[in-house]
Amino acid sequence: MKRAAKITLAVSAVAVAGICALAIWSFPRSDAPPLIDQAAAPPSAAPTPTATPPVTELPAWAQESRPWIIYPEGFRCQGTEGCPNDFRALIGEPGDVLPDGVEYYDPAKHDYNPDDPTRFVVMPRPADGVDLGRRSGAQGFAVVSGADTTRVSAYMVWSGDSLGAIGERFAVDPARLTKNGEPVIPGETQIDPGDLLVFP
Repeated sequence: MKRAAKITLAVSAVAVAGICALAIWSFPRSDAPPLIDQAAAPPSAAPTPTATPPVTELPAWAQESRPWIIYPEGFRCQGTEGCPNDFRALIGEPGDVLPDGVEYYDPAKHDYNPDDPTRFVVMPRPADGVDLGRRSGAQGFAVVSGADTTRVSAYMVWSGDSLGAIGERFAVDPARLTKNGEPVIPGETQIDPGDLLVFP
């Protein structure tokens, strides 16, 4: 009896499988083209991005903020807001002929000059390792030339600065600094905000 039940079950399974195979075979075939192998398909041409035309004149909003400066690639300024009046960053790429009021960065013309403190000024960032970083008692600005950012030429004193902290920040003996052409004497020379200490 058990054997008959097993045979009946097996025959039923074979019959169901046969019916399914016939049903699938009898479906109408699609006339759609065969799928294309993506690896064998030729690459399609990507659209070419359109180039932004060079800026030939200053926008109206930039007219009163001259001069606009085109800095060298990789040039860095002190602070966290980038370089002042950075033409490329704020306006665009220059063309062959510069717009009126736009000029290339020139250390002799744009770097800080204590003899002309009211002119437009750029404060280049010292090269890595030259300035060991602001600290309590040395919060002022290092003065370096864009022509050689590996050498600090002067330091502009900030409120609360001390000669000892300034010496630590730049790894220099404060006695080697000068103020107004006179040697700095630690413990005697008074420094005030805005004073310029010149490095050897």
